[in-house]
Amino acid sequence: MLRRAYHRAKGNTTRLLKDLGITPMQAATVMTLHRRGPLSQADLGRAIGMEPANVHGLVARLRKQLLIDVEPHPTDQRQVRVTLSPLGERQAGAIAELSLQSATDTLAPLTPAERDQLMELLGRIALD
Repeated sequence: MLRRAYHRAKGNTTRLLKDLGITPMQAATVMTLHRRGPLSQADLGRAIGMEPANVHGLVARLRKQLLIDVEPHPTDQRQVRVTLSPLGERQAGAIAELSLQSATDTLAPLTPAERDQLMELLGRIALD
């Protein structure tokens, strides 16, 4: 059931983000950088739950879309630091609105009390 609910939520998010030309994982990356600020590429991968081998490609795609900037890490020359570009900062607002709409669409079959209960339970599972 969790897998089916996840696919419904992902489908809603994918549909809504399509007009921005980004995927849910790219949106998660932009929002993570928006909330947390600049991160090393390794820390970014950990924050979004992506395998290190895949983070490089994700960063390259977002860089090509001008949503992020990459610069040498200030204290570790072996790493790079990823930051949101000005366009990425602007997109973060649109992504936040679309993410809220996706959550609303996904949770529409539930009553407000059921939504609150589900979010509390998922939080306990996810943050345990």
